[in-house]
Order: sequence, then structure tokens, then C-alpha cells
Amino acid sequence: MHRLLTATLLCVVWVTAALASGENDTPMGASTVSLNGIARGTVCKAGDSVDWWKVYTEESTEIVVFLDGVGGDNDLYFYNGTLDLEAQSTGSGSDEVVYGGVRKGWHYIKVYRYSSGCSDYYLGVLSADVSGYLRGTGDIDVYRLYMSAGTTYWIFLTDHSATFDPDLYLATSEHVIAESDNTGNIDVIKYTPSVSGYYYIAVGSASGSGYYWLFVGSR
Repeated sequence: MHRLLTATLLCVVWVTAALASGENDTPMGASTVSLNGIARGTVCKAGDSVDWWKVYTEESTEIVVFLDGVGGDNDLYFYNGTLDLEAQSTGSGSDEVVYGGVRKGWHYIKVYRYSSGCSDYYLGVLSADVSGYLRGTGDIDVYRLYMSAGTTYWIFLTDHSATFDPDLYLATSEHVIAESDNTGNIDVIKYTPSVSGYYYIAVGSASGSGYYWLFVGSR
């Protein structure tokens, strides 16, 4: 089944300026990033290897926390309000992501510079723009999103099922321009359009049935 859903996705973000070295090196000094906001920062292995951030959610919700860095190896850690570690992403690159359901309240995020040198980064915390349910292989939901030329967009798709594999596509009215067909529980497309206008996000089931969550952020 193919469904063109009437909801038009809105993408609203706030960008927080980078902070001077040392200002947010501990949880008590954590800087605030708004939910559905993107913050800038810099971490250096020598002298300023850690940045702490905090975000408040007004209700239980699904979120994606992502780190978009430049160069080397950065790691991402996510904590609850009592600083219990709830998720981490410690791959070998500068881009990391964690996701899942959270409760109302404060949450803490640590960005750690693992490799030598320095890295500028963007940190985004997004709540789900929409959730849906796909009924079997081949079922597709399609959403419309206005995208501005020169703006970078991050589109995330998550699920929590071991038997459901949804894929993510970005298209114009004529053809697919980007896709993510990861077999895990998260897919991501990062795209900077050269032409402003309406684009289409498709979520399709490669196998199984299940619920999914869709997130969009931009800067």
C-alpha cells in the first residue's frame, strides 16, 4: 500500500553558539541545548576533551541525539537526570548517534574527544516529528517537507523491532535523490538541497510490520 500522508513536516531548530574552552567541562556546568535544537561546540584532546550539555523534555517522548563532527574520533554519551548512563555511541569516526524513548525531565549529554587534535561539531537533539505503522513488506508512507537551498537537513528514521526493517528515502516529484537501507533500527539521510521547494520523504517496509518514528533537523 502507498499512502501520501497529508501532514507536512515542519523543521524548526535553534542554533546555540559555541562556548569558550572550559565553560561546560562538568555536569554541573552543562550548557543547555533546546529540544529540537542544534548546538555548536569544539573539543580538543589536549586541555578540553569533554563538553557537557543538558536538555529538558516536557513529556515522555522518542528522541534522537546526534553528533556531527569534523575530523578524528568523537564519542557520544547520554545520561538521565541522575547521571546514570543510558546510551552511548563510540564508533571510530566523528559522527555518532543515540536514540530511544525518554521520560519527562532533564537529560545530560557528554561529547568526548577520543583521538588527538581538535574537532568542531554540531550536537542535535530532536523529538519525533511523526510516528507511523507499516503493515507488511512493501507498505510505504510518504511525507512532504519544504527544504531551503543551502540548508543542511538531517532526517532520521528509528524503530524498536528485531523483525521489522523500514528503509528511508528522500525524493523530488520525479526521482529518488538519497536513501538509507540500513538493516538495524536507525536510518539517516543528510542532505543539502541546491534548489528550494517541496521534497518527499518515504518510509517503506523492506520486511515485516511495525511502528516507526521520523525526525527532521536542519541548520
